[in-house]
Amino acid sequence: MSSGSTIVSSDKSERTFKHEEELPKLPLPLLGDTLQRLKESLEPLYYADGYYQHPLDPEQIEKLSSIIKNFKENPVSKKLQSKLQNYHDSRDCYLDELHLDINNQTSAREIQDDVLPRNPFLVLADDALPSVTQADRSAVLVHSAARFISALKQGLLPPDINATNGKPLSMAPFLNLFGTTRSPVFQHGEIENFDLSKPYTASDLEDPGYSSEEGNDDETTEKHLAESKRKREDDIFTGNGITIKRHPDSKHIMIISRGQYYTLEVLDSMNKIIYTAAELTTIFDHIIKDSGSTGKSTALGSLTSHSFRNWKYARKRLQKRYPNELHQIDSALFVLVLDESLEETANDDVNTADISQEFMRTITERDKKCTSANCKRVFYGTSIINSKGHQVGSCVSRWYDKLQLVVTADAKATVIWDSFTCDGSVVLRFTSEIYTESVLRLARDVNAGDPQFSLWPNVTQIDPETKKLMTATVNSNGKGLSEIDPKSVVEKIDWSFSNILNTHVHLSETKLADLISKYDIVRASIPLGRRSAQRLGIRPDSMVQVALQVAHYALYGRMVFGLEPVSTRGFRNSRSSFINIQNQELLELCQLFISSSIDGTGKLDKFIQTCETHHEMVKCAKSGVGYEKHFNALKYLFKFHNHFGISLSDDESSAAKDLFESTLILPFSQPELIVANCGNAATTTFGITPAVPQGFGIGYIIKDDQVDLTVTSQFRQGDRLMFMLNWVLSEIRSYWRMSRGTSHNKTGVKISPVVDKLYEMDNAVNNPSRRNGHTVSGNRQTSSSSQVNLNRYGGFFDLESHIDSRNISKSPSAKNLQKTFNGLTMNADNDHSSSAVSVPTEKEKLNTGHEILQIQPREVASNGLEAGDEVKIDGIAGDTSGISSSSSATSSNSKKRNVINSRFDIDFDRSRVGRKVATLDQ
Repeated sequence: MSSGSTIVSSDKSERTFKHEEELPKLPLPLLGDTLQRLKESLEPLYYADGYYQHPLDPEQIEKLSSIIKNFKENPVSKKLQSKLQNYHDSRDCYLDELHLDINNQTSAREIQDDVLPRNPFLVLADDALPSVTQADRSAVLVHSAARFISALKQGLLPPDINATNGKPLSMAPFLNLFGTTRSPVFQHGEIENFDLSKPYTASDLEDPGYSSEEGNDDETTEKHLAESKRKREDDIFTGNGITIKRHPDSKHIMIISRGQYYTLEVLDSMNKIIYTAAELTTIFDHIIKDSGSTGKSTALGSLTSHSFRNWKYARKRLQKRYPNELHQIDSALFVLVLDESLEETANDDVNTADISQEFMRTITERDKKCTSANCKRVFYGTSIINSKGHQVGSCVSRWYDKLQLVVTADAKATVIWDSFTCDGSVVLRFTSEIYTESVLRLARDVNAGDPQFSLWPNVTQIDPETKKLMTATVNSNGKGLSEIDPKSVVEKIDWSFSNILNTHVHLSETKLADLISKYDIVRASIPLGRRSAQRLGIRPDSMVQVALQVAHYALYGRMVFGLEPVSTRGFRNSRSSFINIQNQELLELCQLFISSSIDGTGKLDKFIQTCETHHEMVKCAKSGVGYEKHFNALKYLFKFHNHFGISLSDDESSAAKDLFESTLILPFSQPELIVANCGNAATTTFGITPAVPQGFGIGYIIKDDQVDLTVTSQFRQGDRLMFMLNWVLSEIRSYWRMSRGTSHNKTGVKISPVVDKLYEMDNAVNNPSRRNGHTVSGNRQTSSSSQVNLNRYGGFFDLESHIDSRNISKSPSAKNLQKTFNGLTMNADNDHSSSAVSVPTEKEKLNTGHEILQIQPREVASNGLEAGDEVKIDGIAGDTSGISSSSSATSSNSKKRNVINSRFDIDFDRSRVGRKVATLDQ
């Protein structure tokens, strides 16, 4: 889902679906590979109790291995794989007929009453004009969206290509973005035979076709339940099936404001834009005023947030009572929500993750304002109860079955999409481009409406005369300019619900309000980003994913099943898939990271190695051989094997049940961590909901110098998890800094031992323990240690900055430094007096800025080299301008400033001085 995985083709002449037939098929993975990788992903979850370095639990691992082995060796596995092979040979994609994208994805299980809707969201950056109103922002974004849709429908939208290899990506997922809806599947005649006057009962949720008039005796009930079970096994869509309804000819949008519903045509029959942004502003102003002037509203949209069974029952009743109105909503291009809420500022500091002072300083003013409460209001809306006990919060103005564009009263914009119908990478491009187009409007205004200042210059408005006949009213004198009459172009839906439906809506709204109160959204920024990952030599996405797993383990002491979505749009008719995050190598990293059994360098190496393994897993999934969808397809075929004509014996069914219904496999379909990367400069926040009540949904956006994360959870410590993540990455950064202080650093630059010697002398004289270690041999005093511990001074010895400084100064040669030492040695015959040495004070040291004090030569050195003579060692030229004899230090004419030798006061924190090391010949 990362924005870095795709780029838009620069060739505007290419048709949108030009490359669709050229794309390869999604490969069908080998059965053995899928089962082996499934086993490897689950093993880290089953290790012996304990916090550190406990082995895998042999009993559970043996049981897991046994059920997988039995399934693989049983003929049932070959039968299921053979059916998938037939589909692979005869279709563009072997998953086409299985509806896995909407029915059987890992996160597409039955939504329980205590789980939020499965709708990710992206918060757009603020508009280019700071004082823009809600109606203006809505108009600009809707106009940009209409242009995007017009380009798509006319085939003018440039196709996506892979940023890495330049190959085209599938554009088919764009067809599910507009004019589509998530919808339940009804049995033949189920809607027609539904009795609107029948009171709501629990049996309506469990078995839509059952009527209490059939009989109340136990025999009739048992017979009916057996028949219902048989039907559910025979029909893949019986029960709580979900599908996609597409309306490719859609031209209108749905507008929800204060619980009231309006429709507006935005495209004509030729898919041209009908209204300008200014005209849309007038229309939206009218809708805002109209919805605010009448107290009548409905929380109808809350039905889309309920469990599948309640949602299906409500839609069935609506479709029977209001077929045309429901069709208008389902067929709309998208839903515009005019949210009446304003930003909450009173509790900003309360809800922001309190990580640490350093952590908090990295959060910008924008981030501080985007607190938990404000993330909630742009996502789910507010929950406000009036004096009469009625819900008047903006949470009633949502429709989770479709793509939504939410604009608040303070002009904050958010895109919310249905994860069953819409692909995340496709939504990201749509979100980015409508924002970009909204900014380009300023360039068009400056350049007299030049269409070249647009992402889609060939998209045009409707002919003015045609629009005049369609939408305009003329002034009373018949000569004035035409103007839009909102009342004539906006259609309002009036609902008149029965008591039964009102009750169902009320219960759904109450449940949604409870969920909003129950869940918490934590917004945090970590001060390490894309540049930090590049320094480590790893992928930014891998850095965040692995660090999050370590942070979770450090907080809870155990591994949990986690998934990350990965786009597979490089294949025909394909969208995103999931990869598991955890593996045995990651478990070992987590155990070692919180221990003291290895040093920082070892932890860093292990972290980098694990990140590389994660990246290989991502590459594998992108290449189409991920196991998640393949395993789900096998499970799906077994569940409905009668429908697919697969005959199984009792032994075969038993072997399949042992695997697919095993509690050891359960974490695969109930991941506790869903972690996704989606966003770019056009967005400020990306959030996703957990898959299970006890889980975390973590969305993040990677930037150059930070990572913005949004953690959604139910009564979990999201802020503390972010604290642990910050700690993990801070530790990694400190380990990396220490590792650069070795003689062989990560960049491959070798530090001369002579340089090490210079630093040792510089930091030894005033250290009592080191001073005692010095001995005098003959006429020379030497150090008993030949090498300084650079790890200790890693904060000062910044190799990267030192290398960067070479563009303004030439590095001295090794021989030049050696001759410097010869001039710095203490001679017994020429005993130095204390007056001959200029010892800088602490203040002088700090005032030197970013340089180490240099030697200023005045006379010929005792070794015979004059100042300025050039020497060459190992091909490196240097001069003697920085070399001074010890005798010259005693000269009365010599200057005492900027002179160093082994006796000046050096026991202070050089990191306070700065990072640049001034070379001797500067």
